[in-house]
Amino acid sequence: MESEFSLEMHQIVKRFGATLANDRIDLFARPGEVHALLGENGAGKSTLMCQLSGVYRPTSGHIVIDGRPVRIHSPLDAARLGVGMVFQNFRLVSTLTAVENIVLGEKTAFWRSRSWKKTKQLEIAELALSLGLPFPVDRPVGQLSVGEQQRVEIVKTLYRGARLIVLDEPTSVLTPVEVDELFKTLRALKAQGKTILLTTHKLKEVMAIADRITVLRKGKRVETLETRSTSEAALAQLMVGEQLKERRVHNPRVPGGILLEVKNLVAHADHGGRSLNGLDLQVRSGEIVGVAGVAGNGQKELAEVLTGLRAWKKGQIYFQGQALKPHSVRGLIEAGLSHIPENRMQSGLAGSLDIVDNLLFKSYWTPERSRWGFLKNQKNRLWSQSLVDQFEVKTPSLDTPV
Repeated sequence: MESEFSLEMHQIVKRFGATLANDRIDLFARPGEVHALLGENGAGKSTLMCQLSGVYRPTSGHIVIDGRPVRIHSPLDAARLGVGMVFQNFRLVSTLTAVENIVLGEKTAFWRSRSWKKTKQLEIAELALSLGLPFPVDRPVGQLSVGEQQRVEIVKTLYRGARLIVLDEPTSVLTPVEVDELFKTLRALKAQGKTILLTTHKLKEVMAIADRITVLRKGKRVETLETRSTSEAALAQLMVGEQLKERRVHNPRVPGGILLEVKNLVAHADHGGRSLNGLDLQVRSGEIVGVAGVAGNGQKELAEVLTGLRAWKKGQIYFQGQALKPHSVRGLIEAGLSHIPENRMQSGLAGSLDIVDNLLFKSYWTPERSRWGFLKNQKNRLWSQSLVDQFEVKTPSLDTPV
């Protein structure tokens, strides 16, 4: 008897040492369906999908695709079974062009003529445009915005024939306009009979795009339900395990003096063109300033200039009344300016180092953290543990690589 499900995951358990990331999870998805995996950060969503895509192997449990039990030992196995995953931290080679990343690993890509390259560029550009996901096909992906890089990943997955597509927190790096365009693409793929699995913790987006929702909490499946039969409030309660009380805070505040001022700022992007052209900006104490725009219009370069990661060609930047020098990351840190980057694994964290080392990056030279060039190891571990406890960082130990 043919199964109604394109994907069945039965009693999936995944352990990392003493940490139980997935605890006997069942998941069933149909062709032509957008199925959302909903849960807080650390609920086990990405871990479950990494087992489907071959990055991890289940500790126990089994997977059925199109009615046939399968063993997925690698991403190559997953691709052969029609599974494609767009990771939250993209799997792209920054020095290669978008086209080169998409065809990477193809047998036909080994011997490449100039005409072959032009043909592939045209083919992939047309595919991206038909999906509503255009990007510069001949530019190195390291020069593309995060939103554009995500488009490359989605097109790569579809180009390689995926029928079951996993998107891991896909809207976390997108503007609202880009989210709308992504959802149009997902609806089109659903109409083609493809199965879309979407991991997220954003309730409004789940209600807007998903047909069914599986809620995870602390590594366990709580419930699977139809989107039309639930609400944001009900989903929030399932996610956290208790009813949330609505809080209304009315605390009007008058912004203070100018904290950060940018005058006539000119900076160039990696591809050589001007990304900032005579920009003026003021940020006052006690206010939040939003910078809006379609990806690729200078937001990334502005953030990098303001945090010392990119030099500027012309203009002045003042922070707390003091002129800033170009390309001085440490000087900005010491002045009190912090940065949460759009790509945390590329420019925010060192994945191979442990919790303590990562937490020390912006303060290891201070008297609190070191003396005469030697780190205060015991004191730093206690400090790191206090941060892990305070912010509920989910890690087996302080020695676990990020």
